Amino acid sequence: MDDALAARQRGGWMSFLHMPPRELLTAAHHSRDFTGSRAAYIFYRQRIVSLVFALLALAWIPVDWLFLPEGAFLPILACRLLFAAAFLSLAFCGERATSLRIARLLLGAFILIPACLFVASQAILAGTSLGADPETAAVVSGYGYLPYVMVTVMAIFPLTLLEGAGYALVTGIVYLLAQAVFNDIVSIRVIGEIWLLGLIAAVAVWVEVAQLGMLLRLYREATRDHLTGLVNRRVVADQLVAEIERAREQDEPLSVLLFDLDLFKRINDTHGHLAGDEVLRRFAGILDEKLLEDTLPGRYGGEEFIAVLPRRDTASAREIVECIAEATRRTAVTGSDGETIRFTTSIGVTELQDDDTVDSLLGRVDDRLYDAKAQGRDLVAVAV
Repeated sequence: MDDALAARQRGGWMSFLHMPPRELLTAAHHSRDFTGSRAAYIFYRQRIVSLVFALLALAWIPVDWLFLPEGAFLPILACRLLFAAAFLSLAFCGERATSLRIARLLLGAFILIPACLFVASQAILAGTSLGADPETAAVVSGYGYLPYVMVTVMAIFPLTLLEGAGYALVTGIVYLLAQAVFNDIVSIRVIGEIWLLGLIAAVAVWVEVAQLGMLLRLYREATRDHLTGLVNRRVVADQLVAEIERAREQDEPLSVLLFDLDLFKRINDTHGHLAGDEVLRRFAGILDEKLLEDTLPGRYGGEEFIAVLPRRDTASAREIVECIAEATRRTAVTGSDGETIRFTTSIGVTELQDDDTVDSLLGRVDDRLYDAKAQGRDLVAVAV
């Protein structure tokens, strides 16, 4: 049992090594549902850490008052108050972000706020006379640790390699500019600090990418149908709720498609369940290929599949499903017995109405699917 537990733990922490490299490199290859969830995850963590930073910035004020030289305390106090106010605004800004663009902008602000404090503190303390007081020297030198804090804290966010490297690069540029203006950049001390900052940044980026890999794996286990790779029914239901709300806010059409593979039980009984599984996978591939980029197809249950089409009325939705139906007719699967298996699909189509609920919308598209099957299968039935 101990060996099995250790194997699971190794799989959890090292699973990112088995993710497709392109998914760890950039978010361009992430699905829309995962992108929204990751954005919300980043937003939630950023709010918590921003609140902690704001409180810690205020808590340090008595230390500055006790140990900083008289001429440096008031300017540093003003910077700390601005720092705390900026982080408080990040901690309580808006509602939960599900847009990756907004999450990235907030994370950029999260990096730039301590960067500005670092530059300002270097400008204020550059000419400060430390005297022989070691406590004063420690407090003054402590402001130089801000870049290390910035790159280290970023390790709590699940970021792609390009995102993590980009934020680390911003921190490094700010540090180098401050050293070039206020210190001797070619001194052995600064060179050593640059090396240490680069090492910490590399470790932080590694942890960020590892988190992303683990989050991708766990998200797929929770939301993906293991056979077809499509999202499961719960994810589509959540998306439908969000898309209905968005369609009504923006006064745009919304269509729902429901697919059922015809005589699927006969395929299983005649050719075996492995052949049936291959039919399901092949049809899922057709949906992925033929549906538009802003459409999220899912497995509804058994041999049924569902798709929500934002900004599409029934006329444009019908064109899409006719293309899917034709592609399905042309597709063939070879069974374990060597025979060629062809299959078709019946499709129900409906459009969001003013008085619709999620249940009434799904109920109506299910009725249209039943009509298509009752009228002979391999048909498209549209609610009018």
